[in-house]
Amino acid sequence: MKLMHQYNYLLYQNKEEIMKLLGQEFNFYPSDNWTYTLETGTFGKKTILFLFFENDKVSKIEIKKIYGKISTGL
Repeated sequence: MKLMHQYNYLLYQNKEEIMKLLGQEFNFYPSDNWTYTLETGTFGKKTILFLFFENDKVSKIEIKKIYGKISTGL
């Protein structure tokens, strides 16, 4: 996925570095799962960047297109 490669530079960044690069948005700092809305399209379709932290560093990145609200049960 082309869009995914744009965010590979976030791998292994710590939370402070992520906040400097992307902002805090509505993420709970101690959480190991952070989300950023990349795009909001028509009919509520959103492109969401999911960051997963392990030992306070990004260990995994996912980008998903969803409709409606984000489920917190990742």
